[in-house]
Amino acid sequence: MCTRTLKNYMKKDLGNSQDRIAYITGLFDGEGCVTYSNKPTLRKGKKKAYPFWNIRLEIAMTCKETIQYALDTFGCGHMNFRAKLPHQTMDQWRWRCSHRDALHCAKRMLPHSITKKERLESIVKHYEIK
Repeated sequence: MCTRTLKNYMKKDLGNSQDRIAYITGLFDGEGCVTYSNKPTLRKGKKKAYPFWNIRLEIAMTCKETIQYALDTFGCGHMNFRAKLPHQTMDQWRWRCSHRDALHCAKRMLPHSITKKERLESIVKHYEIK
């Protein structure tokens, strides 16, 4: 079902990349996840836990073509596969980017975002101050 709908959408002329960004931003607002945290993490070979920034954007879906479309639109991050667990019915695909790639994507999604706008702004502010 999702494959047919996305292929029909992709057949439309999307003229400029802003239309593609707007589409993915809408998808991200509904299905995506923004992780922005600074937690103490114990690293291998260290005796003390030090603060470690975890900055990540992620979309998880069962439709591989949609995730591939997000990867192609932004040109950064990576896509990986998660096999279904015994109690689940479908496999899952994930697009994920972190740190500077997340900044790049957040800047492009910010003008179109509604739901996750504050979280995306926090990523941009984090890197713009430094």
